Amino acid sequence: MRISQAPEFGGRHWAGGLVLAALVGAIVGCSSEPAQFELNRIAMHKSEVSLGATLDDKYQVEPIAKILTETFGTPDEPIVPDVPDIEEVMDIEHLKMAAGPYGSDEDGSPRGLYRQHCVHCHGITGNGAGPTAAFLNPYPRNFLTGKYKWKSTKTGSPPTHDDLKRVLVNGVPGTAMPSFALLPEKEIEALVQYVKYLSVRGELERNMLLEFSDLDTSVVKPAEKRTQEEEEYVASLTPEDIADEKADLDEVVVELTDPEVVLEEFLADIVESWAYAYEAVTEVPEKPEVELDESIATGRDLFFNKGGCATCHGQSGIGDGQTAEMFYDDWTEEYYDPKAPEHLEEFLALGALPPRKLDPRNLRLGNFRGGRRPVDVYWRIRNGIEGAKMPAAQQLTEEEIWHVVDYVRKGLPYDTLSQPPEHDQENVRVRN
Repeated sequence: MRISQAPEFGGRHWAGGLVLAALVGAIVGCSSEPAQFELNRIAMHKSEVSLGATLDDKYQVEPIAKILTETFGTPDEPIVPDVPDIEEVMDIEHLKMAAGPYGSDEDGSPRGLYRQHCVHCHGITGNGAGPTAAFLNPYPRNFLTGKYKWKSTKTGSPPTHDDLKRVLVNGVPGTAMPSFALLPEKEIEALVQYVKYLSVRGELERNMLLEFSDLDTSVVKPAEKRTQEEEEYVASLTPEDIADEKADLDEVVVELTDPEVVLEEFLADIVESWAYAYEAVTEVPEKPEVELDESIATGRDLFFNKGGCATCHGQSGIGDGQTAEMFYDDWTEEYYDPKAPEHLEEFLALGALPPRKLDPRNLRLGNFRGGRRPVDVYWRIRNGIEGAKMPAAQQLTEEEIWHVVDYVRKGLPYDTLSQPPEHDQENVRVRN
């Protein structure tokens, strides 16, 4: 259970606000019912909207659930899938430390770290819709797509282990994501691996959804669930044709749910991308030896001209550029199209969080969510910010990026762009 909208005090969501603490307690392990992973109903309904047809429970939804349980286990009993390179991504001992209800073993070793520290924001499944998520701005990260903003790797590649660890240790300034630097090293390691476990699981689910969505299940659907097109197609078939199609469908489902097929054809590539994410790290060249004032001045010119930064961040750098009103992040755009919002209520009913526009960063505050070290800002400019519409600045050379880094970190917060021009005082009283 989760709350998908903030309470409307005085309205019908008042009760939800009152029982929030009880809900959090239930999800973090105080409930007698074993925790269960949720299917990604948002992605499934997106597929249904795209197809213009509903997915069949027996032939499309239930097989995906079966595959995920057999491959990854449950929130209380995780499984490490047997695929090449998996040892570079996760191991069962660390997963057991992070999984399950919060507590400890007889020897005092901690258990249930994810539910202790993370589940109230990120949710049991890692979908970013835990019971407190709707009250936070920005929303917690949804791990299921495998997309992450604050990383050293190029767009399209997962983060490295060190990238995720850095976020856990440092937190994300300006958000509700705190620093966990006080946790012992082994507990941080367990949480990093569990985040990767949820991400890999979520990516496999999406891969399987693509495959099962392609199946034509019109012949096995009840008549009331068929679209007009499906009904016309079934009506055109002979009984023998229908029997043959059902047999073919059964055969395909058996093949797709075969554990060996799942591991080799759908999961292996995902695990490999995580295991070798370090190969996609953007190397950061040495900073050129230039006087800081000169570098800031060059970076300022690049910011407003060749770099195109002011288009989003604005002429004053406060995030009010010409394109600022257009932004929704990739996680929101999965279920919300501002140009075609007619399906929004359906997604909200499935647990999607109300859409929020994505504001470009106000650079005058000096608050950099991905870190304010020079290398962190370099990566943001060179790689872009995946999922957040911040593009990679491929038009800039390595040296030019360093100049922009200097301007953003050391020049822009003190620039006089937004200050009113000085002028002579008017109506001055003249004394004799």
